[in-house]
Amino acid sequence: MKPFYLSFSALLVIFSFSNCANGKHLQEEPPKDVEQAYYTTWTGGVKAAGSGFNLFIPVSADAEIKMDTVYFRGRKGILQKEENTPNLYVARFKDPGEKKDLVMHRDPKMEYGNEIPVRIEKIPFELAEGEAVVRYTRNGKEKYFRIKDIEKMDSEEVRLKNPKNIRH
Repeated sequence: MKPFYLSFSALLVIFSFSNCANGKHLQEEPPKDVEQAYYTTWTGGVKAAGSGFNLFIPVSADAEIKMDTVYFRGRKGILQKEENTPNLYVARFKDPGEKKDLVMHRDPKMEYGNEIPVRIEKIPFELAEGEAVVRYTRNGKEKYFRIKDIEKMDSEEVRLKNPKNIRH
């Protein structure tokens, strides 16, 4: 019975240490450099162009953080600095669109050309409506913070790039 207790306690200690190392340290408040985030929805205008939404996270000019990933509305996105506005991070999400028909046939050669369905990756956080979690690095340390009260803005209110041939 004694070897059982020793092995059980050893496993318990090992599992407790492994969970501490893998935990994501989530800050409930964003760093002071991060300003109010917002998102817009878009549609391509033609059937095959698709639709989606963009998440905008402004930061102060002297921000010392580098954001790279965001979890928003059940999806994972890549944050990139906007070229024309260096104090703005943008994540672009495209909706999967309509499901394509699959050819199912006795002869596998007839199924050639079927596309693999796009799967949306499950996110590791529980988010309420209007919330996002951002992964960032500061001084070489990776951290996470939660953004609350993300508002939807009309596309006319947001001006990023305005090519001459496209009107917003």
